[in-house]
Amino acid sequence: MNENWQRVHPASPFVHGWLAIIGLIWVYWSSTDELSWSERFEGPRLGWTAAIGAAALVVILIFYALSWYFTRYRLSETHVYVNSGMLFRSQKQARIERVQAIDIAQPLVARLFGLAELRFDVADGSASVMRLAFLKKAQAHELRTEILNLAQAARSGTTPTIEQGQELPAGEIASGEESAPPADAIAGTEYLIVSKVPAGRLLGSLMLRGSTVFGVLLAIFFGIMALVGQAGVLAGAIPALLGFGGWFYKQLNDSWNFTASNTDTGLRISRGLVDTRHQSIPAGRVQAIKISTPVFWRPLGWYRIEVNALGLGEDESSETLVMPVGNFESVCEVMGILLPDLGVSPQREVLQTAISSGTEYGFTTSPERAKLFSPGAWRHQGFLETGKVLITRYGWLSRTATFIPYQRIQGVSWHQGPLERRRDLAGVRVHSAGGSILGYAHQLDMNRADELFQAQALRAAER
Repeated sequence: MNENWQRVHPASPFVHGWLAIIGLIWVYWSSTDELSWSERFEGPRLGWTAAIGAAALVVILIFYALSWYFTRYRLSETHVYVNSGMLFRSQKQARIERVQAIDIAQPLVARLFGLAELRFDVADGSASVMRLAFLKKAQAHELRTEILNLAQAARSGTTPTIEQGQELPAGEIASGEESAPPADAIAGTEYLIVSKVPAGRLLGSLMLRGSTVFGVLLAIFFGIMALVGQAGVLAGAIPALLGFGGWFYKQLNDSWNFTASNTDTGLRISRGLVDTRHQSIPAGRVQAIKISTPVFWRPLGWYRIEVNALGLGEDESSETLVMPVGNFESVCEVMGILLPDLGVSPQREVLQTAISSGTEYGFTTSPERAKLFSPGAWRHQGFLETGKVLITRYGWLSRTATFIPYQRIQGVSWHQGPLERRRDLAGVRVHSAGGSILGYAHQLDMNRADELFQAQALRAAER
């Protein structure tokens, strides 16, 4: 282990700031829009343009060089240090024994240079993830392995003996912590792939999302209006289509080449089309699980799984995707890792009932008098209290089931509108940390809702 200060890869500033060079080109191009293509690159203007552009480029390169010079990191037996900044210095550190997981990310430009970024998940840390960017990809994997092995040694009070290129098994890390690298990171290390999304299924699932169907219909409408001479509507169509295009690209980029692998302590996810990322999701940090199926997926038996998990991103108000699209077998495998014990038997049949419909295995649904408020959903929406988990489900055309372990409940709220009060109906919402997923049992019999509320409030208070 080298405890001396080391610098990141020299290309790191360009990976961070390549938009500055693109912006410089755009400024010149927009300021000469009255000139033709040939006029931009001939005569005296060409000399001045080259001189000014070269001077600006030199300034940018000097700034990049200084940024690289002042960005350093150091690894000791107790801490990881990352210093950066010229005028405004930033000094971050993480205690080795507090490191829970280290994700490896590769934005597009970083991939072109063969670089990678380390993102540290530190216990008891803030929402701001400590980052080290950028290193050569192989060096990033080696540093990740070394840090996690030091973390294991710091927690256990021993010195691990590791062969060159070999990492400690994930099971040797304390419960709720993750050390396994990507399956291809270390030769000879294998992990069971529990879910792999084929490209055809992913594209099909995106085309069958409600947002995509609406976007396609909107594009057809605007196209027809333009053909019949109403070209003015395109002014309103362009922002809408750009927004839809941004949403579609994000969904595709986040789910492309999606692979979920089983480790001793949780789930290991690899994904990305343009920006790739390897992410660890320790099962012990999952607070709630949501399984949803959009209306056009239901005939195909496809499902999507998201979770609330602590410390797995900068935005603590959003959920983490763990399966973009999969069949029931994939759902069972992923749930077997993240929530292996539902506290009820038979688990497979209960899970099937939870994500579909029915009152088997003790599910409580809305009474018939809720039909006025939810004519299509009242038979489906409901809940089940098992020995360890609260399961709720709601929705009609698109359906959602949530699973919240009792020990993860953060709060409970009671909901009853004036019309629901007249029909002796009420709803209960159960909240957890780490994201926006909540348990929602609504339009229940008021007495049954009160029992559910009291029971969950007591469990939340006893945590």
